[in-house]
Amino acid sequence: NGVHHFQCPDARLPLDSARTLLQGDAEELKFGKIAGQHLMFETAIQRRSPGFETNDVGFLRRADQTSWSTWVGLFDRSARKYYDRFQLNNNWWQYWTTDGLPLEAAYNTNLHITFKNNWGWHMGGTLGQLGTTYDDRAARGGPALRQDPYIAPWFFINGDNRRSIVPFFNVNYYRGSGGRTRSWSLGPEPEFKMAGRFSAGLSMNWQTNVTDNQWFGNFDDDDGPHYTFARLDQRTTSVTARLNYTFSPDISLQTYLQPFVSKGTYSDVRQLSATPRAEEYEDRYAPYLNSEVTDDPGGFNFKQLQSNMVFRWEYRPGSTLFVVWNQGRQGFGPEAGEEAFHGDVRNLFSLHPSNTILVKMSYW
Repeated sequence: NGVHHFQCPDARLPLDSARTLLQGDAEELKFGKIAGQHLMFETAIQRRSPGFETNDVGFLRRADQTSWSTWVGLFDRSARKYYDRFQLNNNWWQYWTTDGLPLEAAYNTNLHITFKNNWGWHMGGTLGQLGTTYDDRAARGGPALRQDPYIAPWFFINGDNRRSIVPFFNVNYYRGSGGRTRSWSLGPEPEFKMAGRFSAGLSMNWQTNVTDNQWFGNFDDDDGPHYTFARLDQRTTSVTARLNYTFSPDISLQTYLQPFVSKGTYSDVRQLSATPRAEEYEDRYAPYLNSEVTDDPGGFNFKQLQSNMVFRWEYRPGSTLFVVWNQGRQGFGPEAGEEAFHGDVRNLFSLHPSNTILVKMSYW
């Protein structure tokens, strides 16, 4: 189970395959300053034991983790000559296993300014995996793998939301593994507000991603387990459309439509070496001599269309009726394919849809 991974060969956790109940504990100590005009901060330490489990009543990404995080925010909410609001955040976080294996050490800063014309400027970045850190989940149950530092800057701008046309634009970049892994994404969005009752938004997102050490699969043979990784070249494109109409303060209709296509190709399949914690990147991997896997590693073409329509009627103060219709279409192929985005979206409409109708009514 990805939350616990008791069977990891170098985790020193007691694996009992006959156990039917997990036992654990979690603690958190938090201290902060949440009032004031200019300075706020918070620091927190959290620990989850290897057997801590809450998935019957909630969502838990992983157990067996100790974390320390600190945030300091500098604020200026007074109108100045060039801006109306200013905020600068600084963040630091570190993760370890409860046994002390370092998983992450990162610093992040981000800046947010609202100008006099009500436009917003937002930018920031993260320096991560500082020092010596490891990923004990990368091999999906295999040994921990040493990580390399990464940098991830981003930028976002929004227009004046009092206008009838409001532009948005965001850019994200990532570079890690000594430049072997990198990605960038671009997302423009115009929002339209007309006649006070009608609003619409259309956002596009393009992302390209090259991951040199993407987990590929775990294989067992006479030589024992082989934890394989590959280079992944991936392209993701999505379009999101929103249409909203307010008939009256009590009645409104919202619609949402998003086609999403992600396709990738694998190459250079290799396995973890006997020294996955080596300082040099190349020493962490070794050739995988299984031509059935390495000759044609293939890829994927995942496409999805999600749409929904929400009717809201507040039939008396505090009492509301919602009627929701959702339709989803989804397809998957073992090869990236040669279709462009519009061709993949066109193929989505030939797939069998899944329709759901939900009704929610509250009375106050």
